[in-house]
Amino acid sequence: MAWGTKKTEHAGAKKGTGAFYGRKADAKRGSNHRRRQDGKSTINAELLQSLKDSQRKS
Repeated sequence: MAWGTKKTEHAGAKKGTGAFYGRKADAKRGSNHRRRQDGKSTINAELLQSLKDSQRKS
C-alpha cells in the first residue's frame, strides 16, 4: 500500500490459523468443551437453587 496506508478490507481466509497459536480445529475443540462445561454448571446451579426454593415453600 502506498504511503503507509493500511488495508481495511477483508484479507481472505485464515487457512487454519488465526489468533490462536495452533490449528483452528484445536481452538474450536477447546472452546466448545469449555462452553459445554459452563452450560452444565449453570444448569446445575439453577436446579439446586430451584430445589432449595421449593423446600423453603413446603
